[in-house]
Parts: sequence; structure tokens; C-alpha cells
Amino acid sequence: MTVHFIGAGPGAPDLLTLRGRDLIAACPVCLYAGSLVPEAILSHCPPGARIVNTAPLSLDEIMAEIADAHARGQDVARLHSGDL
Repeated sequence: MTVHFIGAGPGAPDLLTLRGRDLIAACPVCLYAGSLVPEAILSHCPPGARIVNTAPLSLDEIMAEIADAHARGQDVARLHSGDL
């Protein structure tokens, strides 16, 4: 299980890097800060992915999402605004 931290760039889905797009498409769990990352970026998540808006969550709740994914052996895409 790997957590991939992916920068959403300036926010337009077509400006996301190819590597970022491919990582998002490969992860069954996608965590994003809804207050910072445009929902259009989520169109790259695979069908059936667990998509979680972390904006209202505490750090402990976010870490629990990651721990749950780890327990299931699932990779996580952690989407952030800007470039990382």
C-alpha cells in the first residue's frame, strides 16, 4: 500500500500532470480537500473508487481513512492544491 501525494496544479483538470492523472486513475481510494481541489479533478478517479472530501475531517479522521486503506491493501491518492 502506498499513499501518493499529488498536486492538482493550478486547478484545471487538463493541466494535471500525466503522472498525477495516471496515479489517480490507479488508486482505489482518493482523498481530497474539497475547499482546495476542484471536483473536476476527481473525474480521473477510477469507477468505484472511495472518494473522500477531507475538508471537514480532522487529521485523526484522515489518518483513519489511510489506515483503513492500508488494512485493505489499497493505494491512496491524496490530492492537494498546487504543485508538490
